[in-house]
Amino acid sequence: MILKAHHFNIEFAMNSEISAQLTEAATLMLVGMGFVFAFLTLLIGGIKAIELFCLKFPSAQTAAPAQTRKTLPGNQPHKTDPATVAAISAAIHLHRQSTK
Repeated sequence: MILKAHHFNIEFAMNSEISAQLTEAATLMLVGMGFVFAFLTLLIGGIKAIELFCLKFPSAQTAAPAQTRKTLPGNQPHKTDPATVAAISAAIHLHRQSTK
């Protein structure tokens, strides 16, 4: 009988210890999830605030329509020498033949 009572006390102590550990784990989990939720909420709020600021005060670069590449000076397509095109074509052909 005394042996059974002693066994019960050890079992109760172990259950109490496990219960305390589970309670501590749940508390840590909830605190961690709370911090993550708060951080993500602040991050999304900050992004939305920057979006509203950019919509209210657009920069000069985004306010002006972008120029196309054709209208920029000095950005005309270059004419390639036919000999250069032939040399590049021959090099590509040789490379493809050597990798087969």
